[in-house]
Parts: sequence; structure tokens; C-alpha cells
Amino acid sequence: MVRVLNPMMRSSFLIICLLTVLGLSSHAQVVVGGREYTRAANELGKKGEWVFYPKGAPQGEGDRRWLTKQVLVETDAGAALANVAGVVKADVRGKYTVVTLAGGADAALNGAARLRKFAGVKSAEPLLARQQYRRFVPNDPLFSYNPANPGYQWHLRNTGQNGGTAGIDANVVPAWDSWKGAGVRIGIVDDGLEVTHPDLAPNADTANDYDFNDLDNDPSPGAGDFHGTACAGVAAARGNNSLGGTGAAPEATLVGMRLIAAPTTEADEADAFTYRKDIIAVKSNSWGPYDGGYGAGGPGVLGQAALLDAVTTGRGGLGTVFVWAAGNGNQSGDDSNYDGWAASPYAMAVAAINDTGVQSYYSEPGSNILVCAPSNGGGQGITTTDRAGSTGYNSGGGGDYASADFTRSFGGTSAATPLVAGIAALMLQANPALGYRDVQEILVRTGRQIDSNGGGWITNGAGFHFNVKYGAGLVDAAAATTLATTWTNLAAVQTFSISAPALALEIPDGNATGAAHTFSISQANSLRVEHVTVHVNATHQYRGNLEWYLTSPSGVRVRLARARLNDTGADLDWTFMTTHFWGERSQGNWSLQVVDPTVGDVGT
Repeated sequence: MVRVLNPMMRSSFLIICLLTVLGLSSHAQVVVGGREYTRAANELGKKGEWVFYPKGAPQGEGDRRWLTKQVLVETDAGAALANVAGVVKADVRGKYTVVTLAGGADAALNGAARLRKFAGVKSAEPLLARQQYRRFVPNDPLFSYNPANPGYQWHLRNTGQNGGTAGIDANVVPAWDSWKGAGVRIGIVDDGLEVTHPDLAPNADTANDYDFNDLDNDPSPGAGDFHGTACAGVAAARGNNSLGGTGAAPEATLVGMRLIAAPTTEADEADAFTYRKDIIAVKSNSWGPYDGGYGAGGPGVLGQAALLDAVTTGRGGLGTVFVWAAGNGNQSGDDSNYDGWAASPYAMAVAAINDTGVQSYYSEPGSNILVCAPSNGGGQGITTTDRAGSTGYNSGGGGDYASADFTRSFGGTSAATPLVAGIAALMLQANPALGYRDVQEILVRTGRQIDSNGGGWITNGAGFHFNVKYGAGLVDAAAATTLATTWTNLAAVQTFSISAPALALEIPDGNATGAAHTFSISQANSLRVEHVTVHVNATHQYRGNLEWYLTSPSGVRVRLARARLNDTGADLDWTFMTTHFWGERSQGNWSLQVVDPTVGDVGT
């Protein structure tokens, strides 16, 4: 073949030949609106159009662009382009002209280059076409609000129905246009999963279920076990199937992991934490110690080792994403930081808010909390799947849905947790390469600040806002999935520990100043903070009187745990965790403070 080149293009001959060999044209890249687009080597539009994607973006439907034969030209006043060779049409729109060109698939690219040379032309860029999509709204009857049968899934889309506050929801509907959780497994670690439920069965992975109570592959709940089936519906009930409601991730896969239907050992828990860590991406845990405000509980040595193993080696080294309920003991004065599962740096603790955007009356505070999510505690409960028939939360009587297969009375941090688990599944579909810490960081960055009049918000030294009632704020699925698509993973985790044993500091009785100790971290050991754990050992006659605070080098003071008057026991040997210094630098002086504001008991 003889190739005849324009004399002006001879210097590009070698490049043209090389790109042709690779299956690309000479226009492998194009800049439009200041953004660089790359041509897809093996993809054409229906009419043979060239296809481009934004550089660095996933090559999926939402980012696909088609090259048209039009060029957007900005001109000086009076400039005329209608008679320029190759111009089929010039549509003048003020200082801009949409020019349609004759020629082949690359007409706009070549034409834009030519038009830039004409007098009076300030800029000329090819127009790329994109497919717009109908906003996805599932056809499930319990999703949308109907005044004749109030309830429905306000936690997914709150329009102000039933006295709620519009916008107080997980903002999940916009995310569904691109992501529904397909291909991501969510383990429901609970009291069972009714895999035959008509709104769960399409998403159930019965090949990988497991019952850690009865040691078989059937996670079906026993009598009185309703909880796990309700949690599963919040996370991933099948959406758009004209039945019931929808989960946050309506096409995610559910794995039933029956664990808490009977007493278990820490070995059982450890087995659940690492179970199928290769394929189960997210594990939702709506359970923990008794919420009475007395004592503290958490995973034993086997459980702690299993959590570490799962986040280190799960998903091929990206880590299992653990989501944990913060606890429902607020009315008992409990604090989530005394729950060692929810206070693990390997898990995301989730608090609950009601339909008006304030703390649900039962939701425990704690500086271990990462985010909050909608649940009951206001005028409305959570609509989700229930045990089929009359054996669940909905017995078929008045005050609930006519179909006893569904309920609108679910709630607690138990409901908020699988909602976040479902959102994590959306994030992992958007970017399967996210590590478990990347999921946490994205949720911190996209959490919405709520209850501005309620007080308690701090802005830490890295500019992130936190509250002991709400963590980084209300989870936002649309913002989280959008950020996930362009996310660069965090560097490998590093840890640094510093200790001061045998201090024997007296705790002043009935004194708001308390006792304090300062730890100094040098520049050589400075890290970007994510989680801070603080192990304390106190001898005290009434440990529930004690409040614990940590102040970072930036001057930000965080309450690690509040006083709990129900905790009448003596002495404390416990590890607190806080997320609220996220993003700060560790270099400098950290001050740990313990306060005993109540007169009558003393300790060190």
C-alpha cells in the first residue's frame, strides 16, 4: 500500500505507523474541556464512531463517550465559519458555534485542529456524545411512599413522608444508576438467614452458607430467630422485582452465617470471622455484648487474631470489610467504646439516627464510631424482609404490612449496620481494588454532618468532622461510590506503640481536672493517623465514675469513654479505640486524661 501524507504531517509518520500497528489511530488521546480522554482500542459505536474514556476512569457505561462530527468553536464577534471548507453546518449560539463537519470517523479531530488556525477562532474542541440514563427507581411496592399505607423505605429515600425530614437518608438512589452491588458477597453474621424468602432467594448464595451453631451448611433460622433475615433485607433484598422492598445493594449476593442463635465460644467467632475470607467481601455484624452499661466485652485472643487475619489476607490481601453495630444501650448509659468488637480498628462501628436526623434515643455514643445511618427511634421504623408467614416481627396483625413476609418495625443499630454493609458492597462493585481501610477512609471523607444544633461536633487537625454520637456523619452512598471510582489506595498500614507502665497516678476524687499523662512521639515515628488505641489500667472502687479523654498534638480533645453509673464494678483493664483523629499527624505530645467527677470513690 502506498500512503500519501500531507506535507505538514510527515514528521508524525513514524508515530502514525506505530499507532496503526497497535490498532489505534493517530488520535489515541484528545483533550476536551481540560480533561484528557483516551480512545478505546477495540470498541466502536453503533455507527462506527470512535469511543473514548476519561483518562484513569473505569471503562464502563457511565464513562463511555462517542466522537461525533461536531466541533464546539469559540469565536470573536463577527467571525464566520459557514463557508470554511468541509463545514456542513455552522449553528451560531452567541460567541459559540457548533460546527458539523464532513468526513470520516476522525472528522471532528482533524477539523478542530484546522479550525483553530482560522482568524477569530479562540478555541475549537470536538464534541463528545454520552448516553444519558433514566434514573433508576425500583418497582418494589414497599420502596415508594403511599399515604394510604404509610411506612416504606424512607431510609433509602426520605421525601419527608410521615413527618420525617427530607434528605435524611442514605442517598443510595443516585448510586443505583451505576452500582447495585452485583458480584459482591455480603455475609450476614447473625441468628440465621431465611434463604427461601421470596425477596432474598434471588440473591442467596446457598453454596457458601454455614451454620456455626449446628455445624452444617443450612443457615435457616430456628424458632424465634427473626433478626438475621431482617438484617439481610436491609443489606440486599432483591430490588426491582415488583415484590416487597429493596436492599441498599439490591443485586449483591447474600451469604448466611448463623452464629448468634446459641451460645458460642471465641473459637466459633474466630471461625466466622475468617470463613470464606477469599470470597465474602463484607461481613455485617448486628450483635455485641449486653447493652446494660456494666463491664466490657470483646473478642478474645482467637477472635482478635482472626479479625487481623481476615483484614490482612482476605480478598487476596485487600481485607474483609467488617461492619459492626455500635450498640443500643444509650438509655442505660452505655458507651460503644466498651464493646471490643465495635471498637476494633478492623471494623466500622455504625450508630443510628432517626427519620429527622438526630441520634436515635437508644444509640450508644463513642469515639470508636465511624459513621451513622438511618434506623428507627423517630416516627418511622425500617421496612425490610421478615420471616415468611406469621412467625417474625410481623405476625399478620394490625399496625404492620398486610403481608407478614415484610415488616416496617425493624430498627436499632442492628438496622443501621447492614445498611452500611450494603453501601460498602456498592463501593466494592464500583472499585473492587479497595482495601478495607480505603472503604473506611472514603466513608469518613463522604460522611454528611447532621444535627448542627445538637452540639458535640469537632473538626480535627486534618479538617475532618467527628461527633461521638455520629462518627464522621451520615453515610452517603452516592458520594462514597463516586469517590471510590477514582480512589488511589492508601499506603500499607503502619503502627507505632508507646507505653508508660506503672505510673501510679492518683485520680483526684470529684475533680473535673483529673489526672493526665503526656506521651511524646518524635518526628522519626510520625504517622498519618487512622485509628488510635489506648490501653488503660486503673485501680478504682467504682470504675463507672471514670471518664477518659485523649488530646492530640493538634489540640483536639476527644472523649474516649463517658462515665457509666451502672458500671459499679472495681478496677479497669481495657483498650479504647478512636477514629476521631483520622488524618492528623502523630508527631508531638499526646495527653491521656482520666476524670472522676463524682465524690466518694478513689483510685489510681
